[in-house]
Amino acid sequence: MKRIVYLAFAFIFAMNLAAIPAYADDSQSLVNDIVVLPKDDFNKSDAGKMISRLSEIPASLLEGLKDNGVKIKLVNGKITDEPELAQYKGITPRGWEKTGLTWDDVPGVSMNVVIVRIGYSNKGKGHNGQNLELHETFHAIDRVVLNNISSSLEFTEIWKKEANNDYSGDGYLSAYSNEYFAETSTLYFYSEETKKHLKEHMPLTYEFLDKLYANWK
Repeated sequence: MKRIVYLAFAFIFAMNLAAIPAYADDSQSLVNDIVVLPKDDFNKSDAGKMISRLSEIPASLLEGLKDNGVKIKLVNGKITDEPELAQYKGITPRGWEKTGLTWDDVPGVSMNVVIVRIGYSNKGKGHNGQNLELHETFHAIDRVVLNNISSSLEFTEIWKKEANNDYSGDGYLSAYSNEYFAETSTLYFYSEETKKHLKEHMPLTYEFLDKLYANWK
């Protein structure tokens, strides 16, 4: 009888372990490897929240970034103060032509390195995206891990059909499929609420991303 109870307990314990995402611990470890923190003082609370959100990305995708040498720099000052972006000081970025702003005002970028300002994660902090660090990181994932899937025929057809559902006339997400991919991927991973919004308002996009990311868990 004791043996039966023990086996039943062991089975339940194993089932509970199986319910935990396999990539949870791996993602945290990989984020720690990829993220570069400032050498001077910085807001550790804000940076910790950014790292926690990045850890929601499946480990296999983060592994792809690591394998390709991609780093995510969390910075205190302007992104153009970083040596990788110094040449963009005073230059107007794509999609910002009518704003009067330059790269000096942009809080995040994804090029050979992802650079995002600490404390600028949320919408309204110099950007209109749901979350800065996820958006910029998904640009890198799209580019170096998923072989520019945002430019694929399947995704661009979906983008043309659904981008205006939420982003009509914004001149950015509705104008560039890679921006739409980065933002909708952010919605998919940011929270259950944003994931639900994506599913309800952009169902074809949700279905595409759901199938895509199921292969990377």
